[in-house]
Amino acid sequence: MFIKAGTRVATYIWRAEPIANRGGWMIARSAFLPFVLRGAMAGDEGGVGLHHWHVISVNGKGDKATEAGERPPKVDVWNEIAWPPEYPLSSYEMSHIMPHLLLDDEWRAKWNAKGLQVPEKLDVWIPRMYNPVWINPDGFRWIECLKREDKIGLSFNLSPTWSETNWYCDYILPTGLAGERHDQHSEATEPKRWLSFRQPALRVALEKMGWKPKDPTRATLEAHMVSGLGEVWEEVEFWANIMVHHVDPDGKLGVRKFWASKNDPKRAVTIAEWYQAAFDKLPSLKAEAKKQFPNSSYPNYELMSKMGTWLEEDKIYKPQERALVKEGDYYIAHGHKYHKHEVTKDKFGTLMVNEHGEEHAIGIEVDGELKQGFHTLSKKLEFFSEYLSEWKWPEYAVPIYPTTKEDRKKMIHVVTHVHHDFMEKDNDFALNTVFRLSYNIHTRSVNSKHLMEISQNHNPVWINTADAKRMGIKQGDAIKVTISDTVSGLESGYFVAMAVPTEATMPGVLANSHHAGRWKLKNAIEIPGFENKLGIMGVGAPLYEMTMDGKVGTLKPKAGIDDNMMENRASWQFKEYNKDLDNIWWDGLSGSWQNAVAPSHPDPVAGNHAWHQKVSIEKAGANDKIGDIWVNYDNNMKIYQAWRDKLTRPLQAGDKLRRPKHIKRPAVPLSDKAYAIELKA
Repeated sequence: MFIKAGTRVATYIWRAEPIANRGGWMIARSAFLPFVLRGAMAGDEGGVGLHHWHVISVNGKGDKATEAGERPPKVDVWNEIAWPPEYPLSSYEMSHIMPHLLLDDEWRAKWNAKGLQVPEKLDVWIPRMYNPVWINPDGFRWIECLKREDKIGLSFNLSPTWSETNWYCDYILPTGLAGERHDQHSEATEPKRWLSFRQPALRVALEKMGWKPKDPTRATLEAHMVSGLGEVWEEVEFWANIMVHHVDPDGKLGVRKFWASKNDPKRAVTIAEWYQAAFDKLPSLKAEAKKQFPNSSYPNYELMSKMGTWLEEDKIYKPQERALVKEGDYYIAHGHKYHKHEVTKDKFGTLMVNEHGEEHAIGIEVDGELKQGFHTLSKKLEFFSEYLSEWKWPEYAVPIYPTTKEDRKKMIHVVTHVHHDFMEKDNDFALNTVFRLSYNIHTRSVNSKHLMEISQNHNPVWINTADAKRMGIKQGDAIKVTISDTVSGLESGYFVAMAVPTEATMPGVLANSHHAGRWKLKNAIEIPGFENKLGIMGVGAPLYEMTMDGKVGTLKPKAGIDDNMMENRASWQFKEYNKDLDNIWWDGLSGSWQNAVAPSHPDPVAGNHAWHQKVSIEKAGANDKIGDIWVNYDNNMKIYQAWRDKLTRPLQAGDKLRRPKHIKRPAVPLSDKAYAIELKA
């Protein structure tokens, strides 16, 4: 089938395998290779399209509406807690090991002795719609770090819902979910460029009924308060107001002008102003908006508020073959003009320019024709990755995978840490943790009674029927799952969960999604201004008891959801909309917080946490309950350090850059000074 399809064959590589395994990033490179060899990566109809061809992102680009009229200047400072020197090629910030870095005095002292200035603490930390205590590996390490003011001075979570992290933050500031904020979004679903525009439903409804806010810069907040939802901000309004009126009210910090309105610098920018400027970057949308709303001050905003979605460009095929524009003696690329004398051509036909002392490609000549090329350093699809070779990983510069045990030991960096080679006993398994539960979205749907009823917070350990039979395990049995590391040889601890035999997983593989296993330490909390205590996570999280002593952490269930609900009716807000809470019948005690047991596995090249785990299983003991966890988080720190020290190839004396500048992250624009590094031997 693959051969007969010719060039009309496509694939989609989701993040599950790359994010689950050490060396998973090589899966993506290798998987695309056969499609390149078939000619299916040419961008033609029926073939493979690349993500950036088909998406639109203008969400954070409304700067023309501000007093500054431009984006903030580049930052001169590097933060080693986000971008440590062991991981110069990491795809994203190393947030999953943030507490490990903050709490590792020996690591910090080592790099400071080499000339870096690694911070000892974070003065302010804002997780933002994120539940790191629960969703990240080694959860007790996160709790320890959040409790220590010498490591995190102030923390506030911009969170739409209560979460496990919120127990340990100084402030929880409610921000809106998808239906409570403006948000531009786009997906590569077709050979088109389209976007949609989410809007806060209550604000829109009120505006359609003639309501107007007292302060347009806080319109969504006012709409939520008028509607009875409470003080729920949307983030653009929140940041604009806090920067203009509180962080930098007199402008002396140089921050205010990037959030103050161009139309009226005395106030913050409004949502309408911001998105009017952002949508200005889309010519087709802009033209249609002017046609439909000729008398409006914000035609782009009004058009998207009315339509909700917009098709900017259709039938996008072979964009890499679009002509590179040349006007007279000037090439035009990426919004810049380059005189022909500034442009050189290498032996492969790539057109290069030198800006600020650095060379980069602006196009490519193919058979005498100037093309824009692919979005790579060479403007071609790259079988050989030059920058991987230059940044200390030459053996992985072409797609490769070792096929013998001896080679797998040499190339351990691209061999999954749950490979068959590591399964030594009959009760050793690879644990798949990253499959999706369709009713559970990371850390939010635990607050939805309807989704929780569908799932009953149901998160068993799925085991192949043959393995279950061999081990005498039946459906509903409690089993103890012990996690061990294949780099250091250390054990992390165990969790107890319910077993369900199934044909849906392979022999030797267990499955237990890390999207479930929620917990709370209290059923309700007191908040000033509320008549009753506020019930939290009542429909999806049982009540647990926690212990921590600096090395070992435990969690044990105390009461199920159904019992908690009946005992705490007075703590439920908006009772008139929740009259069916008496119908809650599930206890939620089938899952377990496995993330806390799992150690952090930072991939030595890509930096991501490798989610799969090597585990051994046995039937639970007489005193074990489903939901129990026991974690040696002192060992988990040592496991993280083993992955870091045994597998990475850190920056060293003689290196001039902290990280290749062409990689998209950091999201914050950094200057040449920030990227520059000089390490002592």
